[in-house]
Amino acid sequence: MSDVSTSKRRFAEKSAAQTKGVFNKSGAAITEGARQAEQSASAAMNGVRECHLKVVGMVQENTDAGFDLARELASVQTPSEPVEVWNAWARSAYNTLLEQTKELSALAQKAATSTAQPLTNELVPSGVVIKRKETRTRA
Repeated sequence: MSDVSTSKRRFAEKSAAQTKGVFNKSGAAITEGARQAEQSASAAMNGVRECHLKVVGMVQENTDAGFDLARELASVQTPSEPVEVWNAWARSAYNTLLEQTKELSALAQKAATSTAQPLTNELVPSGVVIKRKETRTRA
């Protein structure tokens, strides 16, 4: 009978040791996941902050351009000058809008990439290259 109780005790000890090992590994995985989520959230906040500062700068630039337009319109001398001033401003505003859109798009892409980086580092083993699907742009 003592052989049975000894084998039961060994089985119980082995099971307890395995359970403890699994529990410790799970705890480490959860801790690592939390660390990666924290890094991702921090990167997202930095990206949002960069975008916000860029937009504030663009608003200031656009407001200044609007006041410059008002000053120029207030100083016109002939009836045709307002049209010329307005057309020049419209061309400039359109080009500025295109540039600002490109800048914000690039900044948003950078923010998205840096936000996802901590998570993808764990999911994709180092040395593995992921090819992006090419997207076609309309001309």
